[in-house]
Amino acid sequence: MELRKLKSFLVVAKELHFGKAAKKLNITQPALTHQIQQLESELGFDLFDKEKRINHRKVELTEAGSFLMKEVSRVIDLLDRTLKSAKVNSEKNKQIKLGIPKMSSVNEVIAVLQKLQLKFPESTFKIVECTTVVSVQEALFKGTIDIGISNLPLVYKSLDYEVFENGFLNVIMSKNHPLAKYQRIKIEQLRNDKWIELPKDLCPAILEDVEVLCRNVGFSRDANIEQEVSNVELLVGLVNAGIGIAIFPSSYPTNLEEVVSKELTFSQNTQLEITKIIAFKETLDDEYQQKIKKGW
Repeated sequence: MELRKLKSFLVVAKELHFGKAAKKLNITQPALTHQIQQLESELGFDLFDKEKRINHRKVELTEAGSFLMKEVSRVIDLLDRTLKSAKVNSEKNKQIKLGIPKMSSVNEVIAVLQKLQLKFPESTFKIVECTTVVSVQEALFKGTIDIGISNLPLVYKSLDYEVFENGFLNVIMSKNHPLAKYQRIKIEQLRNDKWIELPKDLCPAILEDVEVLCRNVGFSRDANIEQEVSNVELLVGLVNAGIGIAIFPSSYPTNLEEVVSKELTFSQNTQLEITKIIAFKETLDDEYQQKIKKGW
C-alpha cells in the first residue's frame, strides 16, 4: 500500500470534494478517483458512501473511512515528526567544509567562522584553503566544499551568495613615499612608481580593471611591476622597504606602522569596490540557505 494513496485519501477526507482535493494535490480528478478506488480495493472496504456520491453528488465518509482518516492522520503526523527529527539528528556533528582563498586575512576568516558557528551550532567546520577567490567558486561548483569566502563577480551561474563586507581598492606605500601625506591618491599620480604584486590569478577581474583604467590615463601598471610575491607578509615587507607600492584591499590590516594605506581613485574620482561574499550552490537545501543568508 503506497503512502501517496493514503495522503491523497486524507486530502479528500478533509475537503469532502474530489475536485478541490485534486487541485490541492496538483493532479487531475480522474487520477485522484482512480487512486481512491485502488486504495479501497486494497483495503477491501469502501471509504466514501458511493450511494450518496452517485445519487446526491455528495462526498461523505463511511464509518470505516472516518476511522481510517483519524488513524492515518495520526500515523502520518508521527511519520512527519520522525522524519524531521531524523533530519535534525543527521545535521548534528555534520562537518561543513568552508573554502577560503589562501591570502585571506586571519581576522576575516575567524569572523566568518564565528558567525557560521552561531548559525550551525551542532556542526563542525573544516577549513579548506583554495588558491584564489575564483578557485573557491570552482570548488563550490564541483561540490568539494559547502560554503566559500569569495569576491564578486560570480564565475558560475549555479552559485548564490550573501554579501558580508564591502570595501575598496586602496594603495599601500612606505611612510616615506612622497605621496604618503595625502589621504586620497589618483591613479595617474602613480604612473612612475614601481609595483609589488601578488599573483594575478588571486583576483583577476579587479586587476584587469585596474590595468584598463591605468591605460585610460596613459600608462601601464603591468609594465611597472617590479616584483611578484607569493604572500601578503612579503608584499607588505617590500613596500615597507620602499621597493615599490602595492594594491591592497581597504579592509585588510597591514599591521605595520611604516606602511600607510591610501584611498585610490580613478576617473571622475571613483573607487573600485571590492565586495566580499559567502558563496554557496543555488541547489543547497532551502533551510540551509536561509541560515547562511540571515544576519550578515
